[in-house]
Amino acid sequence: MNFKIKSQKKIDLNKVKLDVEISNNFLKKNIGKAYKEISGKANIPGFRKGKIPYQVIDANFGREYVLNEAASLSISELYPDIIMESDLNPIDYPSIKITRLEEESPLGFEIELELEPEIELPQYKGIKVTGFSTDVSSEEVERQIDNIRNSFATLEPVLADRGIAKGDYVTLDFTGEIDGKEFEGGSAEDYLLEVGSNTLFPEFEDSLIGMKAGDSKTITLTLPENIGNEELAGKQATFKIFIKDIKRKVLPELDEGFLKDLGDFKDAEDFKSYVKDKIFEQKENFRRTKVIEEIFEHIMNNMKTPVPEIMITRRIKQLTDEIDENLRNQKIKREDYLKMINITENQFNEEIRKRAEKDVKEYLIFKALEKAEKKRVEPSEEEINKEKEKIINSYDKEEDIKKVKEFFESADGREMLIGDIRRRKIIDLLINSAKIVEEVEDKSTQGKSVEAGATEEEKEEDKKDIYAPGDDVIKSESKSKKIWTPGSE
Repeated sequence: MNFKIKSQKKIDLNKVKLDVEISNNFLKKNIGKAYKEISGKANIPGFRKGKIPYQVIDANFGREYVLNEAASLSISELYPDIIMESDLNPIDYPSIKITRLEEESPLGFEIELELEPEIELPQYKGIKVTGFSTDVSSEEVERQIDNIRNSFATLEPVLADRGIAKGDYVTLDFTGEIDGKEFEGGSAEDYLLEVGSNTLFPEFEDSLIGMKAGDSKTITLTLPENIGNEELAGKQATFKIFIKDIKRKVLPELDEGFLKDLGDFKDAEDFKSYVKDKIFEQKENFRRTKVIEEIFEHIMNNMKTPVPEIMITRRIKQLTDEIDENLRNQKIKREDYLKMINITENQFNEEIRKRAEKDVKEYLIFKALEKAEKKRVEPSEEEINKEKEKIINSYDKEEDIKKVKEFFESADGREMLIGDIRRRKIIDLLINSAKIVEEVEDKSTQGKSVEAGATEEEKEEDKKDIYAPGDDVIKSESKSKKIWTPGSE
């Protein structure tokens, strides 16, 4: 071996010092490399780069300079192997101090490393969390079916003598004026509007009710304060309206022809059963997501170990780079994106930092849980093979299957499989050991979660922190199920 770790000792909470020695033969090999690198970069009158004799380099730079370059090359080349041998996880660049540099002796140096902290876990079993109901009502099934029918709806002309009603689709021309002058965004031709959708001003849309194709009308209304153009807010505007065409939305019947377009369903009842199962599946996923979110929030709020700033900083950079790359691919500037989502640069940075802190904390918590529950979460060979087959079977193309199989044969592929199984087992362990307070929806509780046997005081305390379905649905459903890990994309 070209190096030897003579000692390894802890010098601070998350810092260690390695005393390392590199063999003299390896150092000498890099002395030759050092001369070549210096010769290729140095500007010495009378000599071409890359053709400078060693004696001239010594005369101009000194032998000690060459030895330092050789030491730097030696350490850089062997550093990854040294870290692997030490079985450490540094989170920042090392601090290196050379302790012995002689041409005929081994190279001696010390490496100081800042490591991932091993957090001290708070109580993570028996945490009280809300279990959201997975019951599916017939109203929910019908509502979802109506949404599906809506997506296949057609527009059909109304009878000539029928006036506009809410829900109709109207093609119209309109011209808006303020003080006799047209204003930006106030006019359009052949504009298709769903009446009652509040796409335009509510007063404008309401004024269309009862009008017929070919009718004209002039209305005056006050523009709302929250209009996009602040200069127009609160001003009186006059609109000349002409109705060109009126159509009504017609939903397809849940008959054999329509069901055939949707899939292989025997009849309407079979389709309803399918929809109900899908809603149940979504609710189950939502319930599981919210339970684990509450558990992790409890652990994060009660963990005492500080998170190294360097880990947060690097995650912030990674998140920011990912967002910027996505924006570049869509040819959108950062400042335009912030305007679109209506936040300032400072608010954006604050949100990114919160996300980064959460990601790093989750990662450290998972690492600590893997260690604490090693016997219970370490996958067997049978489990690894089942997971591998499950993923492989999800691909159809032979080319993709071959690539996935090759990846799983590699050390990285195997480690990915093991990591995914471990994390899934940890999540199952946390959920199974949690004290789940089932959501109860009836007239007496009005949808609040109530724990059986709880006192009135406990029930009131619970109500303060009860999540209201819909408050965070988008965030929960879009949340990645994979835990972030340092170095992952």
